[in-house]
Amino acid sequence: MKTKILLAAMLLIGLTSNASAHKLNILGFAENDTLSINAYFADGSPCQECAFQVIGSDGKVFAEGRLDKKGEFFQAGKTPAEMTIIVDAGAGHRGEEKITAAETSEVKAEDEPAAPADNTQLRQMIREELSKQTAELKAEMDKGKSRLDKIIAGIGYILGIFGIAVLVRKR
Repeated sequence: MKTKILLAAMLLIGLTSNASAHKLNILGFAENDTLSINAYFADGSPCQECAFQVIGSDGKVFAEGRLDKKGEFFQAGKTPAEMTIIVDAGAGHRGEEKITAAETSEVKAEDEPAAPADNTQLRQMIREELSKQTAELKAEMDKGKSRLDKIIAGIGYILGIFGIAVLVRKR
């Protein structure tokens, strides 16, 4: 009887999986007529040479190919105002990010940005810059969160196995 309970417990532990292990994070944005994509796994490692597609709001494929060894892709040229970036690493690792027109930046690259004509333009420029920097910080925070999740899951597994062992010993 004890072996059946232990076998059942081990089977349940084996069947449970950490869903974030398959999480693929994508940081994509279009700025200064350049499309930038950065994809990485939950553990922070880059999605090396993963297939990707960029689909415009009209449903047409704007760009497709493979990311580089750093999990990045850059393309200069006019970008769609709204797009969906899909990255597929195979084996269940797939991510998708939608970029809206409000998130794309129409600021042109210049050495010195032009002085804003009024407070509304200044506020818009500040919002765009903060949005870009916040996205980068969020990506860094996501990398750290996945490590903490793994530590907590590991402690949970150890406590679960210990509890099962105590239960089996009492019977």
